[in-house]
Amino acid sequence: MYPQMMALALLLVACESPSDSSKPESPEPTCDETPYTVCRVAGTGSPGAVETETEAIESPLYAPMDVAVFTGATDFIIGDWNNHKIRRVNDGIMQTIIGTQFLGDGDPDFQEREAPGIDGTNVGLNHPTSMEWSPATNKWIIPSWHNHRIREWDPETGLSLVVGANTDISDGNGANSGFAGDGGPAADALMSYPKSIAVHPDTGDFWLLDQRNHRIRFVSADYTLIDTIAGGDEAGFEGDGGPATEARFYFWVPEELQPEPSGAIEYDPERHRLYVADTSNHRIRVIDLDSGTIDSLDVGPVQTLPGGECDPGALCFPRDVEVDGDDLYIADTNNHVIRVFDLETGVLDVVAGSFEMGPTEMNEDALIAKLDTPHGIDVAPDGSILIADTYNHQILRVLP
Repeated sequence: MYPQMMALALLLVACESPSDSSKPESPEPTCDETPYTVCRVAGTGSPGAVETETEAIESPLYAPMDVAVFTGATDFIIGDWNNHKIRRVNDGIMQTIIGTQFLGDGDPDFQEREAPGIDGTNVGLNHPTSMEWSPATNKWIIPSWHNHRIREWDPETGLSLVVGANTDISDGNGANSGFAGDGGPAADALMSYPKSIAVHPDTGDFWLLDQRNHRIRFVSADYTLIDTIAGGDEAGFEGDGGPATEARFYFWVPEELQPEPSGAIEYDPERHRLYVADTSNHRIRVIDLDSGTIDSLDVGPVQTLPGGECDPGALCFPRDVEVDGDDLYIADTNNHVIRVFDLETGVLDVVAGSFEMGPTEMNEDALIAKLDTPHGIDVAPDGSILIADTYNHQILRVLP
């Protein structure tokens, strides 16, 4: 469903009044802490926008695109895509930290465009897709996908500040979508549907996946520089074995005016690499930041879509990647599974999902559980895997 259609559906949901019939008739089951089982930790399993509940598993989500660990497996934030909010869950309680009742692009008085910013609950968003923590600055960096901006949120103050594609206040409400600004400050740049962020944990510099521009761009920690390090104007598959600047990605299907969010990047500090989920090429690309070269990760056969369906023996529209030591976790979205690739041995395994789309049962074996088009993943310090099970409208935890 296109964003405008989903937004209309959202407004219809938002106009509905909560009723007793919408509440579960019996107490919600809880996680039984059995290893290698899946447990719903946020969302109800059905789309919705009612925020009268504070219990995370009784609070509806609407197509969550990403989940990111804050301090641990029970403290995380969610990109609640079609509710146009960023939400935090801490010890089972959910709260909105950025976003209002309606979609938008900042606050009515544009205070978010001038330091120190404004409380995030006064900031309208338009389809946020991901969030990344910066240990260097102790702030969250948030690409605002349909706003064509980058925002920074300070958990100490709750303030949100526009730090990329910052149009002048006199320009009104709404950043321009486009491509401009390489070699200059991020505040003067134009981007088009920024989807994903990867942060260097020591310097605070980060990389941005600029989806509709089919580019990976570098942004300095102080936002004084933005520059393209990989990709180019057109969608395609080119460049393996050569300079990343000559590579081509397939993040945006040209025939579709507004396809779904796709593509993701992850920084590997041990190997000084970027991993790129090249979604519509069905590949994971690897950028060596020392040499500036690019290649495809050898995770097995390349997807051929036999009969128009996904071949489960190959990645099918992967939409997120996360590194945990020697393990690269992959949201194999259209196969409805989460995989892990051992970067040392080259072995690819499934850790959650059964290649069958459907609703998930609480405390079910992770390899038997059904998922529905999972777009986002993260790994907690205790080894738990958090999954944005997008069209089941929930966040799952795979118990370690």
